[in-house]
Amino acid sequence: MGMAIALVLLACVSPGHAATVTLRHAQAELAPEGGPARTVAVALSHRWDSAYPGRAGRASYLLLLPPSPVGVSHGLYFPRVGNQVEIHVGGQVIARRGILGDSGIDAAKSPLWVPVPASLLSAERSTPLLVVVSAQPGRWGGLAAPMFGPEAEVHPVYQTRYVWRQWGAVAIVFSMALVAAIAGGLWRLQRDAVYGYFAAGAALGVVRFADRLWEQPPLPWPLWGGVQAMAFALHVVLMARFALALVGVDAPRVRQFFGVLMGVEVVAAMASFLLGLPSLWTAALALLAVPSMGALAVVTHRAWKLRQREAIAVGLAGALVIVAGFRDFVVVRISEDGAGVYSILPLASMGFVLMMAWLVMERYVRQTRQYQGLLVSLDQKVHEREQQLTASYALLQQGEAQRAALQERQRLMRDIHDGVGAQLVGLLSLIDRGKADRTQLQEHARAALDELRMAVDSMQPVNGDLATVLATLRYRLQPRLVASGIEVDWHVDALPPMEHLTPQAVLQLQRILLEGFTNMLRHAHASRVRVSARHEADPDNRLVLEIADNGIGMPDPGQVAAGHGLKNMQVRATAIGATLRFGATAEGGASIVITLPLDLPCPTGSVARS
Repeated sequence: MGMAIALVLLACVSPGHAATVTLRHAQAELAPEGGPARTVAVALSHRWDSAYPGRAGRASYLLLLPPSPVGVSHGLYFPRVGNQVEIHVGGQVIARRGILGDSGIDAAKSPLWVPVPASLLSAERSTPLLVVVSAQPGRWGGLAAPMFGPEAEVHPVYQTRYVWRQWGAVAIVFSMALVAAIAGGLWRLQRDAVYGYFAAGAALGVVRFADRLWEQPPLPWPLWGGVQAMAFALHVVLMARFALALVGVDAPRVRQFFGVLMGVEVVAAMASFLLGLPSLWTAALALLAVPSMGALAVVTHRAWKLRQREAIAVGLAGALVIVAGFRDFVVVRISEDGAGVYSILPLASMGFVLMMAWLVMERYVRQTRQYQGLLVSLDQKVHEREQQLTASYALLQQGEAQRAALQERQRLMRDIHDGVGAQLVGLLSLIDRGKADRTQLQEHARAALDELRMAVDSMQPVNGDLATVLATLRYRLQPRLVASGIEVDWHVDALPPMEHLTPQAVLQLQRILLEGFTNMLRHAHASRVRVSARHEADPDNRLVLEIADNGIGMPDPGQVAAGHGLKNMQVRATAIGATLRFGATAEGGASIVITLPLDLPCPTGSVARS
């Protein structure tokens, strides 16, 4: 009955023909959940949350459309209406968005255009317009002042608003997602906190500003409202944190303050929607001014004192965002007419993010150039160090070659002194005494010549080939043995290489064998001698050399112990890591067995001369 009376009164005072009008007054029937309905006259825009904070309900707004010229297409443009809506003209439903009471769709996300059939309009009198909405708490339900008029005049207004609001949101979301991905990639590469703050803040901005593109949100209300509020609060806090870190402010106390602030904002955002306390969210929004203004003050100080280019850019962009945020907080959220006012903070945020993205990329390029400079410097230092090491190595090689040559000369001098020198001294002693016969002199001369030949032979490279050493010795001694009437049987198997067969070891081994042959020529009275060499792999992995004759055999143990020649042979064998054993053959002759382990290095110490 009240709505009918209001319709009659509005019809009596309705204007005549009008082109385009904005309907700013309505008769509203408001029915909150759990409370009585009431009919009141309201000025548009009307915000449900201002009338019934924290409560859901339904509202019916009765307006009058002025008389309209016949033959002209008309339409209605609603800047904001919701959260679910049915639109009646002349008693007929001409548009719906969502189902009344179903929170799965929010019609208030975008402006609404509704063509009005000409058959429902009158050229003589006003036509009733009934807008029925259902609203959820904290969701900006209600009705902004609609615009009615010819389609040619009203539809362009709707299109402009739609492009700015919806396509503007697409541009904002795309740009933030792009820079968030870039900053996230840079953070993953360098683990720089500046990139991390920016990537996280931009990603949360994507979640927040993409909300107006989702008429059907992914989560139920009011949980989705809490998520959106939390994303916006963290977006603002992290951008302030990024601005400080970019100009070098990243102390532990600053981190602690921002950590506490983020916790407070998250709790306040979720509680305000889940508990139906819109004033708590308003307070949380006001609290965001603390980090924003604080960061702006620090950045401005840095820009003024240090003339940092990053600080100047952050200060200008941050000031623009703060002004836009303050304007939206006062005009859009606090003002009663805010339901129909366009928010400029998303655009200011996009500008801030793009400006910061430029700074982030410039920082990355600068760091990359610094790293390249360090790499070039390091490469130069490494090259210089390589040259120094090459020169040092060349000097070391030269010194090592000189040392090796000196050691070889010293060895040759020692060997000639101990070998050839000793024989020549003995020869001179016999000559000086005048008592030596020709045979003794010849024997000493041959011994001196053998020593000289062995010294020369030991200088030849053998590459660990013991068979080569034995072949050379055979070449030197066999003519002498044959000339003495002794048959020689050489039997040398294939022998593995001896890694430690040095010239010193070769000489010691030659002397042991020469001493053995000399003793045989002097004392054995043998007619045949057998020389053999074999490899015994198991179990000791060794080489075995044996000299065996068919002479009169070895003397008794007492005579062996008293002889210097056999003692010197033992000493030489020990010096090259070998063992020496004397024995008898089956024919009654003497044998000398030399055992050389393959897996032991050969000592090269000096030994006594016989």
